[in-house]
Amino acid sequence: MALITLYRTDDGVDRLLRQPGEVKVDAAARVINLSEADPQYSSLFGAYRADLKTACAIAELWWEDTIAAQQKLGMSLEDAIEESFDKRLAGAASHPKVVWIVRSYWLACEANSAKLLDGDRISPEVLLLKWLVDTGETELVRLIACMPYWPIGLDENGNWC
Repeated sequence: MALITLYRTDDGVDRLLRQPGEVKVDAAARVINLSEADPQYSSLFGAYRADLKTACAIAELWWEDTIAAQQKLGMSLEDAIEESFDKRLAGAASHPKVVWIVRSYWLACEANSAKLLDGDRISPEVLLLKWLVDTGETELVRLIACMPYWPIGLDENGNWC
């Protein structure tokens, strides 16, 4: 079954790729293709994609059950979907496993960037979303694009945490 969402995937992708630069600008980080990336990023992306596929399968079932629970209360499918999104704005992407994976790989990308020269660094949103788009991972992109914002913040020193 396809991931149930109310959102336009393109809008979510655009929003999430733009948001981090509105909070913290890393002028040394580049937007590059996976094929051009440092091998450490390629390896990190492979692990991320595998973990996210597992989490997506878990989150989809949980989300379908969440909607089904609303239907058992007498709601139509459409109303059940809307009610479920009212309670959990990110839909299936609000599953704790998905959030944990996104946060973990964001921080891993940042740790990797700290070890590389300026011209070799990439921003986490590139690894976490743009490369999913580029590699045709439609369902994973739809999942991540449901997030209203990245589940990450900045500490008092301006570092992602």
